[in-house]
Amino acid sequence: MSQLLSLMGSPIVRSIAGITSLLVAVVIAILSLVPGRDLPDVHLSDKVEHAIAYLVLAGLICFWLGRERIVRGTIVAVGYGAVLEFAQALAGTGRTPSLLDAGANLLGACIGACLAWIALATARAR
Repeated sequence: MSQLLSLMGSPIVRSIAGITSLLVAVVIAILSLVPGRDLPDVHLSDKVEHAIAYLVLAGLICFWLGRERIVRGTIVAVGYGAVLEFAQALAGTGRTPSLLDAGANLLGACIGACLAWIALATARAR
């Protein structure tokens, strides 16, 4: 277990988190900008979907950036969500921006950042 924890904080694992965060960001953009009728039905509240998406995105970004930049990583994820909410109004796909969606993005991003901080702190302590 201690080997797994020490590996978790290694530069290669953090780099993989950075690359994965870019892929997650692309998937979020696609899902945010396609017409609503083209989205898969996953039987969850769209607010829960938003929170999960931004939990993953912020968690990966914050893990990649490290404990010293947790706030910066959270701001990047939340800002990205805000830009996508605004882009929905411009995309002409029938999707509309929502403050409640932005709030779910914020909540998910904060939880993801906290989980990244815990993971990094645990890895560093070993």
